[in-house]
Amino acid sequence: MIKIDFHIHTKTSILDAAFDFSQTKLDEYIENAGLDCIAITNHNLFDKEQFAAIRDAVTVPVFPGIEVDLCGAQILVFTDGQDLDSFEEQCRQVSAKCDEVGASITVEDFKSIFGDLSNYILIPHYDKKPAIKENTLAQLAPHVTAGEVSSVKKFIYSMNSAERLVPVYFSDCRVRDDLDPLPTRQTYLDCSEPTFSAIKECLRDKTKVALSKADGNRLFQVFENGQQLSTGLNVILGDRSSGKSHTLEALKKRFPEAHHIRQFALVARDADEDEKKFNSYLTRKQGLFSKDYLTDLQQVIEDVLDIDLDGDTRQVEAYLSSLLEFARERERHDAFSKARIYREDLFPDRNLKGLRDLIASTKNLISNVEFKETIAKHLARESLVSLYVDLMQQYARQEELRLKKVWVNDLVQNIKAKLQLRSAAPRISDVDLYEVALNKRKVAKFEEISKLAQMPKTPLRKSMRGFSVVAEVGPFRGTQEMWNVLRRRPASFANAFKAYGEPYRFLQELKAIGGDVKPPDFCKYFVKIDYRILNKDGFDASGGERSEFFLLDEIEGAAEHEMLLIDEPESSFDNSFLKDDVNSLIKEMAKKMPVVVVTHNNTVGMTIKPDYLLFTEKAIEDGEVVWRTYSGYPTSKKLTSPDGTDVATFDIVLGSLEAGSKAYDERRHSYENLKD
Repeated sequence: MIKIDFHIHTKTSILDAAFDFSQTKLDEYIENAGLDCIAITNHNLFDKEQFAAIRDAVTVPVFPGIEVDLCGAQILVFTDGQDLDSFEEQCRQVSAKCDEVGASITVEDFKSIFGDLSNYILIPHYDKKPAIKENTLAQLAPHVTAGEVSSVKKFIYSMNSAERLVPVYFSDCRVRDDLDPLPTRQTYLDCSEPTFSAIKECLRDKTKVALSKADGNRLFQVFENGQQLSTGLNVILGDRSSGKSHTLEALKKRFPEAHHIRQFALVARDADEDEKKFNSYLTRKQGLFSKDYLTDLQQVIEDVLDIDLDGDTRQVEAYLSSLLEFARERERHDAFSKARIYREDLFPDRNLKGLRDLIASTKNLISNVEFKETIAKHLARESLVSLYVDLMQQYARQEELRLKKVWVNDLVQNIKAKLQLRSAAPRISDVDLYEVALNKRKVAKFEEISKLAQMPKTPLRKSMRGFSVVAEVGPFRGTQEMWNVLRRRPASFANAFKAYGEPYRFLQELKAIGGDVKPPDFCKYFVKIDYRILNKDGFDASGGERSEFFLLDEIEGAAEHEMLLIDEPESSFDNSFLKDDVNSLIKEMAKKMPVVVVTHNNTVGMTIKPDYLLFTEKAIEDGEVVWRTYSGYPTSKKLTSPDGTDVATFDIVLGSLEAGSKAYDERRHSYENLKD
């Protein structure tokens, strides 16, 4: 087996923060990590002189490479180093095309620059941002067999999926003096010597790629001292203040994307604070439901938001008054006021939004791929296309007619204005009576919909691991409940709430508040949504049950992260809950990602059947605190530290989980005596 890191940066590019390369640090990294081979891969550039200096200075083979921006993603390109001049010229062409942030070359450019791709090793960002797209991969086939991933979780996922590329896990580090801690992201290849051809062949076969030398993909290195973890479930044991939490913190620092559940973080302490935290949590977690539920109401609100009924009334009154005055002042009429256009009404402006929405819906039916077969069973594609064309033609005709009316309205208004300047007759005020009537109808419908939305109901009830999350909808009963939505107490809310029973007037009051009360959120103040968590018996969860729910939800929520770290989940939870609920969920998560659990509870420590055990120990050596970690498989007789010292697994397990053999035997005898 050889250990490689083929993603090392030694020179600043426009995509990097400035740094100075350190040959000393590179030497230290190679020795500390036990690397057998490296490659230099700077962003869109290759420095032949620097590469030659590095190659001559280190004790392991070094391959020349470059990280190329390709079609919005990045790909590592390596050559065997036999013709550095040609490779330098190729890289110079890449540099010329990628001379600014965001620049990228096409596949055609890539092939033109590098020629016969079979002469290279190509490793794109695969499950790592910015990731290569499938269509780009297809154009590079069959020359790409391996892809770089950003985490152990993604490495294992690729290994377990037959359709995915061979995964590799590299440091992507900038080698500078302050590179601390040293990288632990490398890949093992099952070949006897680090030659270009041997490495290229290994990267075609998943059975020849691993995260560890002796244990394949069961273990991977996490710290510079060589400490490893299982890619599955790890349990950390140890006495109080022995370094268990210290180890978790070190892992969180090393893997920032890990999800860390700290000890006591989810346990209820103060009843009032717990209630607030609980309600805030539920509102945040179920926010998507709230948004979906209130979407239709918000659309109705936006439709009436700019309607001014008082303004409409004033316009109608002004129109009637001017019309009466026009009729009374017959003697003042002249040739200008007697012109028919002087009294002409404007064309009403008709909104074509409904037709546009219908066209969009039809287009969606035609282009939908996911439910293509279902749609085809009920609607022939030819009919849908014909409908789409017909609707588009109608829209074109109606839009043309609308634009003509707009043009005529503008013309009429201009002529009327000029006639009115010359005439002594009273002017008739303009008003769109259709729009006035429509606005009044919209407001009436809005008030009807608002009151229907406020009627008490339970639109959501979903089960979550023995609990039920329930959403209850109803009207607000006071300003305090509205303040809870905004999370502060503006005095103007009290005045607004007085109009709560009249939706249109309430909407005008909300508009007047301004500040943090913004139009896109108005729907939140019309309908109150309360969330509750019910236990298995259908009653509101108690403080302890809420903590159980929080723990399960936090563990399950780690699915989006790269690693899960849990510090003593047994705190304030009974063993039956740990055994029946927590353990099973942790085991599920450990199938997807590395999980590390700190515990001193035998239900979590041994009943859970971990894949790997760690034991932490704090010692004082030469007046200084030394944190030591021993590790091994649960079936191992000894747990071993990276420096070679070991401890008996039996003694550690019984001492940490059972308070020693004597205490365990006493309890066992007591349990035996209780049997019938």
